[in-house]
Amino acid sequence: MPDEFLFDTHEASKSDIFDQLIEAEQHIPGLVFSYPPISSWRPTPQEEATPAQLWQGSDTFSQNLYIHIPFCRQKCSFCYYSVAVIKDDTDIIWDYLRCLEQEAISYTDQFAGKHIETVFIGGGTPSRLNEEQIDFLFDHVIARFDLSLCREITYECSPDSVTRSRLAVMAAHGVNRLSMGVQTLDPEILRKSRRTDDPDEVVRTYYNMVESGIPNVNIDLIAGVEREALANTELTMDGVSALDPLPTQITLFTLSVREGAINKTTLRADEPIRLFSRSLALYRYAKRRMLDMGYWQYSRNLFPREDWIFHYQDNHWGNNGYVLALGASGYSHAQNYTYMNAFNYREYMRRITAGESPVEKWSPLSADESLRRHIVLAMKHNELDIAKFNSFYPTDTQPLAQFTSVFEALRDIGVITMNTERITYTDHHADLTDRYVRLFYSDQVNTRIRGDLPLRPARSDAFSFTV
Repeated sequence: MPDEFLFDTHEASKSDIFDQLIEAEQHIPGLVFSYPPISSWRPTPQEEATPAQLWQGSDTFSQNLYIHIPFCRQKCSFCYYSVAVIKDDTDIIWDYLRCLEQEAISYTDQFAGKHIETVFIGGGTPSRLNEEQIDFLFDHVIARFDLSLCREITYECSPDSVTRSRLAVMAAHGVNRLSMGVQTLDPEILRKSRRTDDPDEVVRTYYNMVESGIPNVNIDLIAGVEREALANTELTMDGVSALDPLPTQITLFTLSVREGAINKTTLRADEPIRLFSRSLALYRYAKRRMLDMGYWQYSRNLFPREDWIFHYQDNHWGNNGYVLALGASGYSHAQNYTYMNAFNYREYMRRITAGESPVEKWSPLSADESLRRHIVLAMKHNELDIAKFNSFYPTDTQPLAQFTSVFEALRDIGVITMNTERITYTDHHADLTDRYVRLFYSDQVNTRIRGDLPLRPARSDAFSFTV
């Protein structure tokens, strides 16, 4: 069974698509977080990857900023991101921050007069930065951009590094959303995941975050991590439900097994389809518990309380917003390109220090691919507002019309409901959006994924999935 089921919708009838949807149920819907998929991107001609070329004409959608901080105290079993495991080497952190500053400066001209709407500081573990380093990040990197109309700044934190004093510095710089990777509150699963936290420490850290005055506090959970059983997930959800106040948001993931992650080795004896099936069942148990607590499903992974929208995700996915990503492995979206910096942080720093472009690979975007990117990521949400989607395109066009047979097949198989205003997933199908969004991939992208192996070092790329 291939690791990725790709649909063939070119000139396909509704009946053909219907049959493919049935076949897709036998395959794993690996996480989709960009389009075209990063594993299909080409190496970037260094002489062409200039900020001026990459960002030409990027004025239609919102402007957003991502900053990657790779430093961690340990690598968790499920982590496939670009991370650097260091203990107390503050010199390398300072060197990296100065590289971020240089990269930010290189984009000054392209972002002159543009307002950044959201900022996301992720990793890695951004809370590894001490108070002075957090100040530097905001004063020397983020301050290079116009945040006068910014409505959300997210800072990712970990229980083993975020302190009250660091939270105070974040708050002073305008951070209004915190996100902590909890994953589980079961001590056995924490240990198997190679995390040094214990549940009591995680809960204490959560209350420190709440008491910081930063209003929006999200926690991340992973269902099915390290072969956990229902009893392990029950323990986690019992612990979450006991929090007072509850998190404003919970981000719930199914298990991912990818190149570069430790669990790629530790779970190699397990059949991927069985791993995913267990993870999905536990995800749905956790989802039911969250709905009982007053959360609602906003996207494939995000469950807010009340109206606590995650604006960065809403801009990036729901509304096709541009993203300038600074740092190692950061992947950006401009009008005509999606592109990614060097994945390895030392190679990223080498390039910046040498005055070279940090961009390692890219995928040019035609008008059609840009539209497909918009719909692929928008359809990861529980519903699509048709009028809002259309508002980004000329009034005399019907951007969704070419996908009519896809939508009708999804409706007829019971995956969505639709009317003139909204397209909405039905019940459990919102949990499987990563399967259905592949219906909107172009023939060219599918061809590259299926067989153009020189363009994708598929089994050595952390963004290729097993589960």
